Amino acid sequence: MKKMIRVSVYIASIGILCFLVYFQLKGNKEANKEIAELANITGKYYPVKALVIKPEQYKTSFETTGFLKSLTDLNLVAETNGRITNIYKRKGDNVTAGDVIAKVDDQLLQAQLNATKASYDQLEKEVKRFTKLANENAVTSQQLEEIKLNFETVKAQYIAAKKQLDDTNIKSPVSGYIENDFIEIGQFIGNGTVVCNIIDSKNLKLNIEIPESDYKKVELGKTVDIISSTYPDQNFTGKIIYIGKKAGYGNSFSTEIQISNNTHGLLKAGMFVTTKIDLLGDASDYFIPRKAIAGSLKDANIFIVKDNKAILTKVITGNVIDDQVQIVNGLKEGDTIVIEGNYNIYDKANVKVMNL
Repeated sequence: MKKMIRVSVYIASIGILCFLVYFQLKGNKEANKEIAELANITGKYYPVKALVIKPEQYKTSFETTGFLKSLTDLNLVAETNGRITNIYKRKGDNVTAGDVIAKVDDQLLQAQLNATKASYDQLEKEVKRFTKLANENAVTSQQLEEIKLNFETVKAQYIAAKKQLDDTNIKSPVSGYIENDFIEIGQFIGNGTVVCNIIDSKNLKLNIEIPESDYKKVELGKTVDIISSTYPDQNFTGKIIYIGKKAGYGNSFSTEIQISNNTHGLLKAGMFVTTKIDLLGDASDYFIPRKAIAGSLKDANIFIVKDNKAILTKVITGNVIDDQVQIVNGLKEGDTIVIEGNYNIYDKANVKVMNL
């Protein structure tokens, strides 16, 4: 009994399969019949769908990664010699341009300035007195010139002494945040000693490289997207503030992006981010569907419709964007190309465009 059931199921399966094959063949036959009927619309034409070529501008994007840097990141160095007597700002403090960070012992320099100031004041009076006497012919012009020369020499010494004294107040040249410091009270420092590292903790930049192929498609001042895996739900943007004019390693161009919306200070220097830059397309580019190309992209051919004939034409392809292929050579504006039915035709075949 079970054996009879299995045989019945087997026979039924074969019957269903034959039924499906029959309808598939019947459908193909009807489709082929429809194509054949269309091919006989006017003589022996192959029905095709076509596209009239016109220039289009396709926008693409370029993504790259990098580490954020502070827009300001400098090591403040001392411009004097001496022992540190006071420290007013330390690591972790915010500073404003002009703030005194540390003080160097200035007793000797103060004494030198006082002595130079006294000589300066004395010679200034002498210049005035000798000038008056010269006008009365009481002294020679040579004597007056000697006094003036001495005065100018002391004046230069006085200015230098004031500068040296002022340098004992180590000041921040910029506003920012002291990321690190390298001095202690009582430490003797020399000219050029690094005092601290000052950064701008909110204003950041990203240095990237633009490949030669995309160089002309990047605009100065353009807004770009900044993506951080630390804050995946936050939208950050930047602005391109610099594009190099000279290609470097790998024929790429140095480009600098300033982060625009880090007002809350979420992004920090040293963070790893991704930037996405929309590239400008060429307004004279020709793009066609991939299915319109006969053969591979490296050896591409298309059919151009001329006087109801499909003319096989070789073209040179460029970028591929989704299902669109850029044609850099072989097409001109106004050409009508076959985009469907091209696999059933041959060079100089009679065709009938059905959609134009």
